[in-house]
Amino acid sequence: MAERFKVGRESLFLMIEKLAKVREAIERGKLEEAIKISKNINDPYWKSYAMKWLSQAMASKNPAEARRLASSIPIPSLRNEALLYLAYELSKRGKFKDAVDSARLIVDVYMKKKALRSISDALAEALKKMNIIEISLGELGLEEADVELLKPLPEGIKYEDGRFLVDATILPVSEEKGSAVVEMRDEKANLKEPELEPLEMELLELTEENFENLPEPFRSALIESIGLHRLEEGDVEAAEELVEKITIGGGTLARLLFFLGREEHLEKVRRPVDRILLAYRVLLLKPTDDAIPLIYTLFSDLRNRNPWKFARLMKFLAFELLEEGRKRRNKALLIKSKELFRKGKEEELSATAQASL
Repeated sequence: MAERFKVGRESLFLMIEKLAKVREAIERGKLEEAIKISKNINDPYWKSYAMKWLSQAMASKNPAEARRLASSIPIPSLRNEALLYLAYELSKRGKFKDAVDSARLIVDVYMKKKALRSISDALAEALKKMNIIEISLGELGLEEADVELLKPLPEGIKYEDGRFLVDATILPVSEEKGSAVVEMRDEKANLKEPELEPLEMELLELTEENFENLPEPFRSALIESIGLHRLEEGDVEAAEELVEKITIGGGTLARLLFFLGREEHLEKVRRPVDRILLAYRVLLLKPTDDAIPLIYTLFSDLRNRNPWKFARLMKFLAFELLEEGRKRRNKALLIKSKELFRKGKEEELSATAQASL
């Protein structure tokens, strides 16, 4: 049996205790203490979470150190998530060079594209709010190579001869509408929540009584891990029972169950990344009449909370689908893309009309 699974119940809870202490120290602003505790975590997966949280906590005061720490996270998926978070947060703070440098280190192509697009959107919003018609790269701390990564630039923003030019006819977008296409923060799903990899349950001897005593978000993360393990064993019913017990975060298990025909667990797909992945796969695989209603269901909370952001998400997915349709020369995908874009435009007009009342 693989060495990485040889961990008893006591050692697992010891690791959880250390990780909880890291989080507590971060919340108290004691970063040096959190770093010291994290160095004593031997398991690479748990250590990756500690490093991820630390890099997020350092983002505002020390972007370079935050990026160095994020880029050294052992687990690739968590490393990409940490760098994506930095790209998003730093661009919102106007630290565009640090944001681009963070996005550049993301290995996953889809996540890198999403990070760069969020930076491009944030840059465009910042330029509009400055109420200027042009600004040099040097004033923003950017370089020519950075601009190439950020292209295509949002509508109304051009780049010529080392300067960004802003179309004077563009009206500033209100803060209420938001600037990012994909919402990186969710009231129900926090970027800091841990997600455990599947563990050998026979060795751990974990029962419902054990994980019910764990604090959140560790409880939900462990339940999802057990559910994924049951799914790997082919026990879909047990996985379904477990997914219902998840109260914070969650996404991968519910997303996989969806593709096994269990569509009633959509509300459990809460992590933004899992939602986007599921939405894109739904659009690729299902006919238009089935796919688009599922998108509305999947993002119903976002639509109610921020209809402008939901409209932008719809159009973002439409463009992704258009690109895929052209690449595959698939007429059905092109038609679906057009319909999705039309729906997004309708949502945008509806939100604007409601705001004017």
